Amino acid sequence: MAPSRRNGPPGRATDAAESRERRGWRGYGTTERGEKDPVGLLLHDAVTAYADVAVFSLPVLVSLMDLPPTGTYSYKFAGLVALATMAGTATLLRGGWVPPLASETRGWVTYAPALLALRAGYYNAVLLAATVGAVGVASAVGVPLLAGVLAFLLALVATLLFPRVAEETARRT
Repeated sequence: MAPSRRNGPPGRATDAAESRERRGWRGYGTTERGEKDPVGLLLHDAVTAYADVAVFSLPVLVSLMDLPPTGTYSYKFAGLVALATMAGTATLLRGGWVPPLASETRGWVTYAPALLALRAGYYNAVLLAATVGAVGVASAVGVPLLAGVLAFLLALVATLLFPRVAEETARRT
């Protein structure tokens, strides 16, 4: 393990934010670490972050597919905006390109067992709130585009706060 993981706050994986190296897969049972260029870093982090967010958000994502159409106020649209925002923000946090809110440590969150449970609850709650809340406010105000804007803003702030929430959870467990 990289020294940054041992010396950083509990629950935080800082090695991706501090290094240009990423672990890759070279075939059946073979992995290696290699240095990547900026585009490779961004692509690697984007795939990792999207998988992290999408897999743990599956319960809400599947539920969104079953919701009835609401005309111009679409749950699917707001959900897609929130999911893309969460994954994009997690990508930038993981690579260290943007700092998280309320934390000095750059990087994303480890895969400790307590943090896996936190992810499942947090991601689903954020996605549900961003989707249903944004569509509810937009339909009450009568501005359909507001659903996407609110879903984006809620998902952005919640994802920027997630590393801090994970730090506190890891300290308590």
